Amino acid sequence: MSGNVTSDLADQLSAYLDGTLSDAERAKIEALVASDADAADELAALQQADAAIGSAFASMLETPVPRALISAIEETPVIPSAANLPRPPRWGFGTVAAALALLMIGAGGGSVLTRLYTPSVEIAAAPGWLDQVAEYHRVYAREGRHLVEVPAADAAHLQTWLSNRTGVAFSIPDLTGRGLTFAGGRLLVAAGKPVGQLMYTDADGQVVALCFIANDGMAPMGGQPDFTNRSFADVDMVVWMDRNASYVAIGPAIGIDLDQIARDAAVAL
Repeated sequence: MSGNVTSDLADQLSAYLDGTLSDAERAKIEALVASDADAADELAALQQADAAIGSAFASMLETPVPRALISAIEETPVIPSAANLPRPPRWGFGTVAAALALLMIGAGGGSVLTRLYTPSVEIAAAPGWLDQVAEYHRVYAREGRHLVEVPAADAAHLQTWLSNRTGVAFSIPDLTGRGLTFAGGRLLVAAGKPVGQLMYTDADGQVVALCFIANDGMAPMGGQPDFTNRSFADVDMVVWMDRNASYVAIGPAIGIDLDQIARDAAVAL
């Protein structure tokens, strides 16, 4: 933990990642992270630790757990230390596998493992950045006057500000050929990192957003980007990446050609 981050703030950042804060508390944390480098660094460190453990789960849980071991764990009696303790839950196959994966990871998880084992928190419950962006879109797409934080009239300032905050150099795509008018943008926080959001509207008032987050150069060099379609209930997404960032075009599930918008945006960004 950073020397400039108190233990109370660290707990709040942890609760933010776990999705246990109220809307007002989440907004307060997001504003703090956007303005305080130490808080942003601490949140990023917590998210990176969660992501590392999540990746370990993803690979380890593909290996079947021997049935004999599962049966032995399920049949082991649990003796409460006091009469008023609640009955421990029965461990099913998925829970057993997750617990074994944690044991295989070892002590490297540190405080994150402790946080994952808090009774009120489900293992691997923290959403990824796409889930969080989808939630942001559902909220902001309903706004009119407050659709954006920085309007299109201040596009030059918006571009410089978001580039500096996210670490992603970009240009604002002109999507008028797709019937979209640039409205402006804002700074979001997802997966513990700053996210740039550019907002567009069509003639019917539907909202399309382009969001981007630094990916630390994880994508391979060269070649054309792969465009992947995702769906989150009432919104659709098209996701792609390059060496510097991951991008997503997000909009309503019907009435918008997101795939073509994403391809046009990828050229311009």
